[in-house]
Amino acid sequence: MPFSIPALPELISREQSALAGSSALQRSDAEVLARVFAAASYGRYGQQAYIADQILPDTADEDTLRRMARARLKRDRLPAVAANGPVLFTGAANAPIDAGVLLQRDDGVQFKVVTGGPVGALEVVAVDAGQLGNTEPGTVLRLVSPVLSVNETATVAAPGIAGGTEQETLEALRARVIRSYRVIPHGGSQSDYETWALEVPGVTRAWIVRHWMGAGTVGVFFVRDNDVDPIPTPEACAVVQAYIEQERPVTAELYVLAPVEKPVQYQIKVTPDSAAVRRAVEAELVDLHQRESDLGAGLLRTHIGEAISGATGERDHTLVYPAGNVEAAKNELLTYGGLTWL
Repeated sequence: MPFSIPALPELISREQSALAGSSALQRSDAEVLARVFAAASYGRYGQQAYIADQILPDTADEDTLRRMARARLKRDRLPAVAANGPVLFTGAANAPIDAGVLLQRDDGVQFKVVTGGPVGALEVVAVDAGQLGNTEPGTVLRLVSPVLSVNETATVAAPGIAGGTEQETLEALRARVIRSYRVIPHGGSQSDYETWALEVPGVTRAWIVRHWMGAGTVGVFFVRDNDVDPIPTPEACAVVQAYIEQERPVTAELYVLAPVEKPVQYQIKVTPDSAAVRRAVEAELVDLHQRESDLGAGLLRTHIGEAISGATGERDHTLVYPAGNVEAAKNELLTYGGLTWL
């Protein structure tokens, strides 16, 4: 049975009774002392309640939660990561570009050259860490200061400037600490590989496939839901692989891979056919994929129909495509691929 903390008026009443009996006077010294003593007691009860909240991670404050993370996970809150990628410079043949040269996007986001070299494709990194640095291929960047014999503009090359992630939220850290209580490390079990993958900044979901390439092999698939494209790039896979290699036992051969995206495209006729109902149906289908999306997991047609029927304002519908259950290979991830209205 949880301990019930008395309310402040109840504590005042207790002290009044103790000091002056049942005939306490409003302006007597006993009344003043009762309120002072009651306030002190109330503060102690509050401190005890605060201390109790710090015992478990689901109620701990930020400082205590981060101490728990350092003790249980050997690391603090995951830091923000700066985006990086190739940029194509043009200019006179072999014109040199020094490391640290600054470029700027039209919205003011700046990047700097990592390693200098002649004009051509050079690696750059965002000056400020975070998702804001992620930039699509073909985006034009401008030199902050002129560089001799180098054109003022440069173009982001494929696959773009990517990998920028925000600092881990407190609730995400809390979830990882709580998971460390529920999932006990076993020196390289399936859950251990999932834990290690989720400890890499930007990774939001991970799946482990035993015997991916035969006995003694482990396949790790993951996604980065907070990126523009959640399917990770080869560079992101290399980062996760390098991190897990430091943690895993030497007995298994590791493969870190991106899931193969399989978009599901829908053809639907809905009644009543209005813009509001269409938006509601699309939102329900997106939510369905978020709830049931799993590596190698199919999608039941009955669940699709249930999601459409749950849309606000929908009275009836005809689902033309998919005509049946949608299947997925063991390395495929079903994603929402759009909707055609009939």
